[in-house]
Amino acid sequence: MSIIRVTIFLSILFFPLLVNASNKSLSNDLVLEAIEVSEKDLDSAIFLIQQSVVADPKNAKAWAIAGKIYLLSEDLPSAERFYNKAKALGPLLKDVKDLESLINNKKKEE
Repeated sequence: MSIIRVTIFLSILFFPLLVNASNKSLSNDLVLEAIEVSEKDLDSAIFLIQQSVVADPKNAKAWAIAGKIYLLSEDLPSAERFYNKAKALGPLLKDVKDLESLINNKKKEE
């Protein structure tokens, strides 16, 4: 009986870790797919990147890539919103710094 209790306890303890790792992996896979699709179909890329940030809301790279895709679709306000979230999650991440530079360049053009 105690082995069953230990098994249940360990399952309850480690299940959130497994789910979190799975969501992070799914989020990263969706980011890569969105990048690939963005060259051909921005609407599909936006859909994929939105799914990525839903799968792992703490994935700063996903938020930054989302901002880049919105910038490609000429939606500067959305790009800035996604940039702000990405910066809050990972201010030192290269993708976040790249997005900041792209947004600043876009603003200078306007």
